[in-house]
Parts: sequence; structure tokens; C-alpha cells
Amino acid sequence: MKSAKMLAGFTLVELITTIAVLMIVSSIAYQGWNAWIERHRHQTILQEYNTLFSFARWSAASKRSLVTVCPLSDQGICVDDWKRPVSVFIDRNNDKTPDSGEILRQLDAIQKPYHIISRTAGRGYFQFNERGFAHGSLGSLVLCPDSHTNGVMSYMAVNMAGRFRIQSDEDRDRSIKLSWGATVEC
Repeated sequence: MKSAKMLAGFTLVELITTIAVLMIVSSIAYQGWNAWIERHRHQTILQEYNTLFSFARWSAASKRSLVTVCPLSDQGICVDDWKRPVSVFIDRNNDKTPDSGEILRQLDAIQKPYHIISRTAGRGYFQFNERGFAHGSLGSLVLCPDSHTNGVMSYMAVNMAGRFRIQSDEDRDRSIKLSWGATVEC
């Protein structure tokens, strides 16, 4: 005589346990994914600024002209508002406006969860001379995360030779001690 076959399936306890384990694993994966996205976004912003400043320096040297990097107002004049798109342009007459209205390259404004703080003594612009060196006063930018829990702060400076360098807040205390002893904070 054949025995009755039991129906195959999960019990309620097995189903609830499986769902609970899946939820725990997915929440861990989600946190890791968000951390990866934030690191990638931070690195992308730094790379975009590095590329923009390298292009400005190259443009100044190759075109043998004064080149300015700054956010432009609606009237096309440099302003110290780094929430706006950042433009690179030839500025032979040094009036902080694009010659003939021509912008060589433009970088879109930084989106949340970051913002840029200018350390240009209120000028709001950077300039490179015909040899690709920094022209006039030096300056720097600080990339700040919008909240205290997300993102890494980074200090971006242009040296006298016109080179762009980056220093990041690896311990995430929202403070960077520079090599000469100064401290930068968001």
C-alpha cells in the first residue's frame, strides 16, 4: 500500500525567518551601497574641479592669455557665489567678464549633499597668466558636506605654479590641518 504524499512547502515559521534574514541582509547591503555612492559622488566632484582648473591653466599657457575661473552673475560678471555654475574664459583686459562673451568651459553647480565655500578673500575668482601660473592672489575652495554625518570635507587649492591640489578630511571631524599649521573647517 502506498502512503499519502505530504504536500511540499514552507511552514509559517520558516517563511517569517527567511523574510527576516533577507531584510537584515538587504539593509546591510543598502548601507554599503549608500556609502559607496557618497564616496563616488565626492571623488567625482573633486575630479571635475581638478579637470576644470587643469583646463584653465592649459588654456592660459596655450593661448598665451590671462584666463579667469569663476561663477558668473546673470550679467556675466565674476561673483563669489559658488552655488552657481563655474566658468573658464579668456580675460585679456582683466575685467572679470568673458572676452567677446565666449566661455571656454563650464562646470555645473554642485548639487546636494555638498556645497563649495570660497577662500578667495571675497574675490570669488582664480586667474592664470600666459605661462599657466597663478595670477594675482592665491585662493582655495572647500568642498563641504551638507550634514555632519554624510560625506567627506576636502580642501582644494591652487599654488603659485598654478597646480591644483586636494587634501581631504579622512577622519571626518570636519576640520583639516594644513601643512603650514592653518586649520580649515566647514
